[in-house]
Amino acid sequence: MSEVLDEAIKYVEQSKTGLLITVGEDGAPYARVMGAFSNQGANLYFETGRKSNKVKHIKKNPIVTFYFQNENQSYNTFKSVSVTGEASEVLQGDDDFKSAVNGISVRYPVLKENVDKGDIGDSVIYRIKAKFVKLADYTRDPKEVKELV
Repeated sequence: MSEVLDEAIKYVEQSKTGLLITVGEDGAPYARVMGAFSNQGANLYFETGRKSNKVKHIKKNPIVTFYFQNENQSYNTFKSVSVTGEASEVLQGDDDFKSAVNGISVRYPVLKENVDKGDIGDSVIYRIKAKFVKLADYTRDPKEVKELV
């Protein structure tokens, strides 16, 4: 991995929330604050309600973006990361389901509690396979910052 991609991944890991951006049936973008997420490298996982509009949007268009930006940054030290890729449902029998649950539960412990009880309710977990990652870092030379993955 490149130094810039490593920096982007670390930024995601220390983020408390992110914005999940989907495209609705009307073709408009929809952004939602998400706290129930985790990453494995540049790939992301998130939990949501099976009956949510997010799920409807992803079924119609699985290409999504997750955007991370810390609050109260000054202009000259501003950083953000966006991860764009294809979202697909992680089924309970999949090998990475347990890993995704454990990762997401760091920020959202109730998920693991429910899974351990055998009750995931109407929740669904999605994996975003990163197609590209973009790091905006105003402390770097613009030539160093580019789309990665």
